[in-house]
Amino acid sequence: MTRLRFPDSRTFPKKRKWPRTLGALLLLAMMLAAVWSYDPRENIAAGNAPVRAIDGDSFTIGANELRLEGVDAPEYRQKCKDSMGRDWECGKAARAALEKRLFEPGLTCSAQAKDRYSRALAKCSTARTPDIAAAQVRDGMAVSHEFYGVRDYPDEEDAARAERKGIWIGSFERPEDWRALQRAGSANQAQATFRTNTVPAE
Repeated sequence: MTRLRFPDSRTFPKKRKWPRTLGALLLLAMMLAAVWSYDPRENIAAGNAPVRAIDGDSFTIGANELRLEGVDAPEYRQKCKDSMGRDWECGKAARAALEKRLFEPGLTCSAQAKDRYSRALAKCSTARTPDIAAAQVRDGMAVSHEFYGVRDYPDEEDAARAERKGIWIGSFERPEDWRALQRAGSANQAQATFRTNTVPAE
C-alpha cells in the first residue's frame, strides 16, 4: 500500500511568530503615542523683539508676521458709519485697539497654520488679556469668523452688537466685502486707464 504524503504545511502546524508580532504591536503603539503627544503649534513670545500692529488683526513680532485666528477686523483704510450716518475711521481705531493690547506685558502667541499670505494664524494672549482676538470682537473692533453658520466668537460678537460697541455703533461693510469692493474698483480703474492710454488704430 502506498503511503500518502502531504505537504509539510498540512501535516505540521506553523510555528507561531509571537515575538515578531509582539514587536510590531509595540512599535505601532510607540508610533501612536508619538503622534498623540506631538504638538504642531509654534509658540512665539515677544520678549525683546519689536512688535508692530498692521491693522486690527495683523501684526509682526520681530520678523514673524501673524494674524489673529478666528476674527476679521476692518482694514486700516476702511471707514464705517456712526449712528448719525457720518464716516469714522474704524480701521485706524481697530489697529489702535490691537496695538494697545500687543504692548501689554507677557505677549505670547501660538500658531499652527498659515494663511494664503504666509502669515501665521495665531491665538495670542497677554498677562492682562487671555485671548486678544476675543477682546477685539468684544470691543467691536473685529467681527467673528463664520463658517457655515458657526462663529468662532459668537458670545463676544453678540454682546458687542447688543451694546453697540465699535463698528456696531452704526453701519459698516464686513471687512471681506470691503476688500472685494476695493479689488473690483482697482480692476475697473486699471481697465479704464488702459482704454484711456490706448490710441485707436487709424
